[in-house]
Amino acid sequence: MKYKACILAAGAGARMGTLSQHVNKALLPVNFKATISHIIEKFPADVEVVVAVGHKKETLMDYLALAHPDRTFKFIRIPEYVGPGTGPGYSLLQCRQELNCPFVLFTADTIVLEEVPVPDKNWYGVAPVENTEDYCTIKIKNNLVCQIDDKVKTDNRFAWIGLAGIHDHQVFFSALEKNKDVIAGEIQVSNGFKYLIEKQLVPIHFTWFDTGTLKKYIETNKNLSGQNQGFDFSKSDEFLYFVEDRVIKYYANPEIIRKRYERSLALGGLTPRIEDRRENFYVYKKIDGQTLYSILNNQLLNDFLSWAEAYLWKKQELFADKKNEFSAACRKFYYDKTMERLKTFYAKTGLYDCASNVNGEDIPPLKELFEQVNWDYICDGIPATIHGDLQCDNVLVIKDKRGRKEQFALLDWRQDFGGLIEMGDLYYDLAKMYGGLTLSYQLIKEGMFNFDMSGSSVFYKYYVKSDLLEAREEYENFIVHNGFDLHKVKVMASLIFLNMSPLHNDPFDHLLHFLGKKMLYHLLTEDQGRSQASLAPLG
Repeated sequence: MKYKACILAAGAGARMGTLSQHVNKALLPVNFKATISHIIEKFPADVEVVVAVGHKKETLMDYLALAHPDRTFKFIRIPEYVGPGTGPGYSLLQCRQELNCPFVLFTADTIVLEEVPVPDKNWYGVAPVENTEDYCTIKIKNNLVCQIDDKVKTDNRFAWIGLAGIHDHQVFFSALEKNKDVIAGEIQVSNGFKYLIEKQLVPIHFTWFDTGTLKKYIETNKNLSGQNQGFDFSKSDEFLYFVEDRVIKYYANPEIIRKRYERSLALGGLTPRIEDRRENFYVYKKIDGQTLYSILNNQLLNDFLSWAEAYLWKKQELFADKKNEFSAACRKFYYDKTMERLKTFYAKTGLYDCASNVNGEDIPPLKELFEQVNWDYICDGIPATIHGDLQCDNVLVIKDKRGRKEQFALLDWRQDFGGLIEMGDLYYDLAKMYGGLTLSYQLIKEGMFNFDMSGSSVFYKYYVKSDLLEAREEYENFIVHNGFDLHKVKVMASLIFLNMSPLHNDPFDHLLHFLGKKMLYHLLTEDQGRSQASLAPLG
């Protein structure tokens, strides 16, 4: 039968915390797929989808254009989507002119596992709940809905899950238009469904996953991704989506999208080709392969390093003006950015720079440690083409067609280096790689770490597989053999951990901070020991 689908996605997502600050809540990823994509894929490709948009509507519209280019969408801009008198009932009434046929209604915070029936009758999606006052609940008699109670305490066992089939659409909208009573501060769609009871409203039971609150969203994401014991490695201002054969990246800052695109051109085919982009998104075709982390061994690491030397790390000769520009970018990137990131970390965590006891060892404040850092030496970089976030999770290993030789593709390249697009410091790539061989981000994502803090005393522990330890030793040999300063690489890796700390969730942010601090202290102590040894008398 001919019908449409309607998705209500106008709300501001006030119960989602900072996650809905930058995007519409319908775009929050569940197992690397936006909630709204889980909904859209329940319908045949020829079903027109009417979407009520309001909060961050541009991000939602841009995403759907990139993720589902073969679908037909009709966007209805909702003029008011926050405050008294708004709500799902109000949004649905704004869509009325586009819903002049039977339709399936979905709220944008609902995911179900079962197939969604066509609206050849009036049906009501339900699931069992405990706290009835939080939901629109129903009574069932003779396998029909006989009573609807919206957000009140009752002895009802089943709640409406935000999914329904509406066959008698004219009756439904007429009732919704006449009854605009406000329930819990909003006009609810239950005002229309109550009139469909007379036409027979059939309850259909679903396996329901709710993404309407931050807590429920986190639970749903863990359940559907199979990561119940894992650690949330995500960030609130960037998301990754997989939709069929496409990979979509979202960044709240549109400058990152623009610069990522420019840098992908500068990297000359070493990254996936960006096929399309919008203000906050870019998309590329998924490449079949495995991350270097997942199949790491010494031979493969050496193959990759040889590949990077041949194709990625192309050193650049600079004239005087460009040398000054590059030096200024290094200073901005290493010193200025580190200081700003530490301010962000302290503001985020409520901590301050002080002496710490880390894993039983007394460590001075960072201010004292930074006074010992030779910043001029750190900022004396090697201008080259770089990746900018070179660690094993961002290297894709691809077998050639005969399956004999590995090729590599670079993922999640950095958008700039201190404002520079065409080049960066080769040492930064070396240090990023060293950091990823020191701390297994793969195991961190699996929750394989511990952190505890009491006052200024800190204890942390993280796990590393033997193959990573062996690879790091092999990598250190590569650095020394090729004439790079291993000590400098390690110092820069400690600074990288400090810089990463404010970007991640608690308690991994704390672990990164104190790991970087302790690592820097040990390296500076080594410096002092070497200086004293050089001054010791002979004989």
